[in-house]
Amino acid sequence: MQQSVLKLDAGPATIMPLVHVPLLKQAPQRDGEYKTLLDMGLDLCHFYGDFSGFHIYFIASAYRQRIVADSLDYVDPANGVFHVTLAVTKDDGKEETVRVECKAPLVTPTLAGLRFPERISIAHFSPGTPDALRFHFDGAEAKFKFANNLVPFVPATQRATPAGLFNLNIEYIGKAVGTDGAREVADRLGNGHSTESAIANLFNHKKTNRELFAILYKPGRLTSDTGKPETAMSFELIIDALEKALIGIFQPAFNKQSLNFPNDSSETVHRLAQCGVAQLEIEIASPEDHGLIYSQDMVDPIARMTRRMRIQV
Repeated sequence: MQQSVLKLDAGPATIMPLVHVPLLKQAPQRDGEYKTLLDMGLDLCHFYGDFSGFHIYFIASAYRQRIVADSLDYVDPANGVFHVTLAVTKDDGKEETVRVECKAPLVTPTLAGLRFPERISIAHFSPGTPDALRFHFDGAEAKFKFANNLVPFVPATQRATPAGLFNLNIEYIGKAVGTDGAREVADRLGNGHSTESAIANLFNHKKTNRELFAILYKPGRLTSDTGKPETAMSFELIIDALEKALIGIFQPAFNKQSLNFPNDSSETVHRLAQCGVAQLEIEIASPEDHGLIYSQDMVDPIARMTRRMRIQV
């Protein structure tokens, strides 16, 4: 059997607060679609685009942010551009501020095209604490973007701040695939998944300066040179190999299995070898609108990475 390199790309990444993952079942399922959904705490959450097809997920932690009072400056209402200063409490307890340029995530369709909010304000939900950004449109009720996802868009020039203020520490990597891709991340997370709950409980009680996000990936199905579906291996095996390879690369703190992949003589390794796979080539990227992903075993956070792994039976 011909030995080959199996190239696996994790696909586009979408980041969202972990607490909002249960809303994925109701989120839009096609490009260009927009929905506002209420979570269990009656927070209004905004979803844009296609939220189907996610089969790989990271649970990642990042520094909790708060908006510095009176720091918002709506510099370009025609294009939705505003500046705001965020205060971030780091692991050593020290607070650092950073001024960021953002783009309003909400628009209103008009006959002349899309219109950004006329005004943006900060909403205070507890004494002295600015908890949310509030977006105002003429003739309509204000819409909110809540504090557990304050920054709608972190520009590329600010993603890699010297102090890593937006970086995402990978705590756990998981998959959802079922039979031939029938099961997605929305079916697994938010429904009492034990590891997710354990991580959330730990961070709620012990790591109060960090908040949890879900980074969702949408891997593609393999095709042959003619564009026909690859029949040498199932989609389930592809996702299984990708998940285990990512665990082997990042060594997340809460993963207990597959840390030695592909040198663990697992069933996945044997199945890949039977399909003639000699090496895996893994591509993974950080979300485009947030900080860079990293783990405790990595020297530097990465925007995009390619890694080769040899299959040994």
